[in-house]
Amino acid sequence: MGKRQVKSESELKKIRLPEEGEIFGRVLKLLGGENLMVKCTDGITRRGRIRGKLKRRVWIRENDIVIIAPW
Repeated sequence: MGKRQVKSESELKKIRLPEEGEIFGRVLKLLGGENLMVKCTDGITRRGRIRGKLKRRVWIRENDIVIIAPW
């Protein structure tokens, strides 16, 4: 298994911040398929879903920080 890439400071500035109606969350558990359990910054644990556009392009693991839009 390869090492995780260390991003340079210039690449870190390109990170997308949450917009209105979105919050940060930490992935607690992968539930299979496109579902996962996320602990949000507001203290609530939610079930999240990886959107189809990102499903195969971005690999999400436990303890990753994600942006979610609760509804």
